[in-house]
Amino acid sequence: MSLLKPASHLLFYSFVFGGTTFYSYVASPLAFKVLDKDHFSALQNKVFPYFFQMQSFSPAVLALTAPFVLTSGPMAALATASVGGLANLCWLLPLTRRIKEERRAVADRLKGDELEAADEPLRKQFGKYHGMSLLCNLTNVCGMLVYGVYLCRGLIRHVPK
Repeated sequence: MSLLKPASHLLFYSFVFGGTTFYSYVASPLAFKVLDKDHFSALQNKVFPYFFQMQSFSPAVLALTAPFVLTSGPMAALATASVGGLANLCWLLPLTRRIKEERRAVADRLKGDELEAADEPLRKQFGKYHGMSLLCNLTNVCGMLVYGVYLCRGLIRHVPK
């Protein structure tokens, strides 16, 4: 077997899995601590569409370029990862953006106790959907991690003896 296909597949997997885990669990929490709310929100608004696209479609690329026959286990892991990304991209990202826009509109119209009363349900709603987004992100990471185990097993089987 040529080394090009397994090497390129492994590098792509490493980029996707490493990029997702690094951004999710290192870069994003650091940015949250360092940046003010508006700058952090602007950063996430720019990054998330690309981030969720990568989470959604890279599992399909991995499935199509796998250097070994994919059985139901690795296919399920990749499908799980893709579903996590697609849920964020197609459902939760637009929903949380809409809620943030509603919160801005309320903040422009109201002040003081009126603002607090109108904003509280929106904050709770945003928190609920943000939590669901974190769960979908974790689903993607876990699916990719499980696929990585299958990938290692598949590559080891093809190492010349």
